[in-house]
Amino acid sequence: MTGLVKNEVMKIFCRRLTKILLLVLCIFAIASSFVYKSSNQPVEDWRAAAEETVTRNQNRLDLVELSPQLKADAENKLAIAEYRLEHDIPEPATNAISALLNTSGLIETIIIIVLIIAAEIVSREYNDGTMKLLLIRPHKRTKILLSKYIAVVFLGIVALLIMVLSAGITNFLLYGFGDLHATDLFINQQGEIVQLSLLSQTVKLYLTSIFSVLSYATIAFAISTILRNSALAVGGALVLMICGNMMIESTSKIGWLKYLPFANSDMSLYIYHLQPRPEMIMGFSIAVLVAYMIVLLMVSMVVFQKRDVSI
Repeated sequence: MTGLVKNEVMKIFCRRLTKILLLVLCIFAIASSFVYKSSNQPVEDWRAAAEETVTRNQNRLDLVELSPQLKADAENKLAIAEYRLEHDIPEPATNAISALLNTSGLIETIIIIVLIIAAEIVSREYNDGTMKLLLIRPHKRTKILLSKYIAVVFLGIVALLIMVLSAGITNFLLYGFGDLHATDLFINQQGEIVQLSLLSQTVKLYLTSIFSVLSYATIAFAISTILRNSALAVGGALVLMICGNMMIESTSKIGWLKYLPFANSDMSLYIYHLQPRPEMIMGFSIAVLVAYMIVLLMVSMVVFQKRDVSI
């Protein structure tokens, strides 16, 4: 089994496509750090900035009919700004850690990259005529398919590390090391405003985001295995990813949608207290994603075992 996994990992990372995609990810991560730096200048009067935040978000709530997600975002920003003014807590200066936390949108780039590779890892064997060569080896089909899936998981972890290291090193060069123990105001699950470590929140976000990455990769992997079509696997997974982002808004109105993976795929919502429904917690979303990943992987194995792969 170990040999199969090593072989699949080598095939992934030796491909020119993989190298190009990871290089693009690295460039995007570095560029996002520079963009965030240029668009977030230091605030001289934090009280004036907080009062402006209060006024702006109060007007949003009073004058505009917002969607549930945008309304929650405005309410959170309003509550935190008022809490700052009331308790005389200035917003901390931007440092390398807070910049990394606020550029977490790059996780979607990682999802797309891993999704593309996952969509090809099985169907490409059929297209190249190499699947039969794999199956004549003394290995069970389940082990062959599982080794491919483990290789995809490894790619997801490596891509996440590349993104964090690229953006993190760039941020440290731009901001210096600063105070690694800096805290900021967040809203917890109970709706209370608390001071939490920026480092711990950043680590939590990126560690849990691997489940989001792997959930979409598993969907593409399953479609690729069942239909043997990489284009359909990539397209289908991307469509589901786009629909999933829209479904987050709908989940606040339709309760049963919380049991679908797409409503649970954005872990940053829990960092900023923007979960679609009050009863949803991060552990629930991770459990839902893992459950769907297991089901899709099992279905893929059943189909792969029974398929006639004569070429």
